[in-house]
Amino acid sequence: MKLKAGYNRLVTLFRLLFICSITGMLMMPATLVGQDIGIRNPSLEGIPSQYRAPGQWMVVSSTPDIQPGVTGVYKPASNGSTYSAFRGGPHWLEAIAQKLNTDLLPDKTYRVSFDLYFARGYDSATCYGALAIYGATTLTDTLELLWQSGAFYNTEWERFTAEFTPHGQYSYIVFGGDVRVACDNAYGIALALDNLADTLREVPKISYDIVPSCKGVSTGAVRISVQGTYPPFACEWEDSTIADERDKLPAGDYIVTIHARNGVTVRDTITVPEAAFDGHAAVTLAGCTGENRNRILLNTTGGTGPYEYYLNGDRQARLSPEFDNLYAGQYDIIIKDAKGCLDTIYDIHVADPPLFTLLGSSLQQMSCAVTNDAILKLAATGGVPPYTYSIPGLVSQGDSIIRNLRGGNYTYHITDAQDCDIAGDFNVPVAVNKCAVLVPNAFSPDGDGVNDVFRVKVFDRISDFRMSVYNRWGQLMFVSTDANEGWLGDLKGQALPSGTYLWTISYLDNTHQAIQQQGSVILIK
Repeated sequence: MKLKAGYNRLVTLFRLLFICSITGMLMMPATLVGQDIGIRNPSLEGIPSQYRAPGQWMVVSSTPDIQPGVTGVYKPASNGSTYSAFRGGPHWLEAIAQKLNTDLLPDKTYRVSFDLYFARGYDSATCYGALAIYGATTLTDTLELLWQSGAFYNTEWERFTAEFTPHGQYSYIVFGGDVRVACDNAYGIALALDNLADTLREVPKISYDIVPSCKGVSTGAVRISVQGTYPPFACEWEDSTIADERDKLPAGDYIVTIHARNGVTVRDTITVPEAAFDGHAAVTLAGCTGENRNRILLNTTGGTGPYEYYLNGDRQARLSPEFDNLYAGQYDIIIKDAKGCLDTIYDIHVADPPLFTLLGSSLQQMSCAVTNDAILKLAATGGVPPYTYSIPGLVSQGDSIIRNLRGGNYTYHITDAQDCDIAGDFNVPVAVNKCAVLVPNAFSPDGDGVNDVFRVKVFDRISDFRMSVYNRWGQLMFVSTDANEGWLGDLKGQALPSGTYLWTISYLDNTHQAIQQQGSVILIK
């Protein structure tokens, strides 16, 4: 049974090593082949003393110490017998370095682990610990800051892992106090370093091609690409699936671990988003009640084009987002993108306008033979305002009263904003009476409904009308500028006695000639 279990483990490891993508190795430049870099004396062993670096390490600047037992620091090493410790401040950097067997290369990512603690025993005025890692080309420089721990306060050993990507090529790696974050005194930080990993491990570069999942269904996909010096790589998912490609995934978070041949593992969380896919409908109403001249236009965002559209359960897809020649009603439209994601817009309402109808019409005849002043009055309702009133070849206007018509046969049209049309025919009789303004010579305001009002009879197209009535002594009894208004035989509401009264009228006739007439009228009771 043990032999079988061991065999199965070997098979699993073999599968892990050959499933992930290895394209990165083939694409690397021939002159920059990255690799793991060994660290000598990673346990930082040496003789406890001040101003010294452990064996295989060198002092970069100031006075690092080999601990324990120096200047009040007594904590035992986390591994082996000794370790390195630093103090630092705004103007005081303590650091150690090692010349590497192989240079750190630009744009390669490296990982190294180590133990740290806040070495409070140095001085009670210190604030915290803070470590920085630098890349250097000579022993005494710190050309590039590769990694910072940030402030830490643990006074017991804790494990830290640094991961960094140099921008330059460096033959030295430097570990020292991070004075960039020191507090404001001469020796703000104090830290101890021990138990480094024996190798700077190259970390593979990983990229993801993620396809969002459709809403409510599992259509997401992930493809993992790995580049590095230690293929083959293995991609192990949290559900124990071993693959560099996954499909039919719902939206959500997925944990994957990438194994490189040099023992480095990268654990990452991949988020498969839900496709942001949405359609909006704009309805354009056109035509008259009962006609199929309406239109729906869709604006689709998100998803992956091109899109397909299905109207009210159509089996045949349309490729255009425009739906024309629609009757009034309720419509549902399904939008499908190139990945098969669906979005449904329900209950798109296309309304019929109110029925466009004629309420009525009336014709006012010509005043006299030469005036050509007949008037047609039209009234409509429904449809979509505003309306246009027209007689083809003669007039087109927004006013429902068409004026200045001469004798003859006509056809009128009323159209609304959607070109619905109401049409009708009418005749204007030719007037034969001569143009004149006639004034009666008597009236009897006795309330019997017969000849109760003294008013003129106009058979002309006149303007600037004025009529005045006087008694025999020249006192003004009545005045009006409206030819349709008449005198009731009173003065300010008080009935006047029977008798003869004088009148004058003035106006402009249809030729705009000024006319004045005068005479008398008998008030009879």
